[in-house]
Amino acid sequence: MENEDKKDFAGKNGFTWWIGVVESRQDPLKLGRCRVRCVGWHADDKMRLPTEDLPWAMPSFPVNNSNTYTPKEGDMVFGFFVDGENAQEPVMLGVLPGIPLLEPNRQQAYNDPRTEDELNASPRKPEDVVLEDYPFVNNHPRKLDEPTTSRLARNDTDYISNINTKKAQNKATRVEPDSYYNAQYPYNNVYESESGHALEFDDTKDNERIHLYHRSGSYTEWGPVGDRAERIQRDRFSVTVRNDNVYIQGTANIFVDGDVNWKIGGDFNLTVGGKMNVSAGSKTETIKGESNIRYNGTHYRWYGSDFYDRRQSGRTDFACPSDTRTGGNACPTVESATEVE
Repeated sequence: MENEDKKDFAGKNGFTWWIGVVESRQDPLKLGRCRVRCVGWHADDKMRLPTEDLPWAMPSFPVNNSNTYTPKEGDMVFGFFVDGENAQEPVMLGVLPGIPLLEPNRQQAYNDPRTEDELNASPRKPEDVVLEDYPFVNNHPRKLDEPTTSRLARNDTDYISNINTKKAQNKATRVEPDSYYNAQYPYNNVYESESGHALEFDDTKDNERIHLYHRSGSYTEWGPVGDRAERIQRDRFSVTVRNDNVYIQGTANIFVDGDVNWKIGGDFNLTVGGKMNVSAGSKTETIKGESNIRYNGTHYRWYGSDFYDRRQSGRTDFACPSDTRTGGNACPTVESATEVE
């Protein structure tokens, strides 16, 4: 029987730890692995040890989430070697935040090594992002002398999030409220992507909110008391396969700068409990079948030409359309209608 004392495995005599910097995340197996240059274990000279010769570091995920979330080039990570001091099988346990002070230099070790072509094919912030805030638009780190923590999470007075600035600039004042953002560190839980998307679950007391933001400026935001604001920068498409029900306890206001087109395949039923007021520059109404209008409880059925109520039927100071049934330009009177019991 093999002597158990001679066996060697990870953790038996402790762990062999390392700290390093991600230099590549282009894993051909798409497992979330990264090439990491480990401080003290790997040469700090790319001529001696190029990025492509670094061992692949396997990520470690929590048991309740097995989805890959890969660190970026330039991120400082830490972990342990499965094979101990052989140092060929690193495992990443986490990312260490920091405050970058040096500009990225692809020629040096422990830096984002991507070429111009690789950077042009990688995610980037929108074109309208202020370049003074992101001087290295593609390379990582993108900002110097400030924490790598999202500005949305920090809410520092010295730094203004481009997302909040863009929302304020695009605001439609007739209907769109001010942003509900009033976060306090460390209560705003933020995910902000490389290209400029953001997701916030803000637990700041009395300012609790949820915010989903698209880099184009489209967003959905829930405020502290349950208000919801939504903006769509381009077109909106909504499909309901069965029924759609909307209930509004208060007032509904709709502003449309363009045209409104309704196409209804079945019946259109409109019930107004109070007054109905219509103001139009002109009105054209085409009815293929019968038209039934009820006034003061009496129902009249009208056939054909324009009509006016009883009070106007005797007036002669307005023009009436020609109608062969009324003998030229005579306006049809209310008596020409057929009463419906």
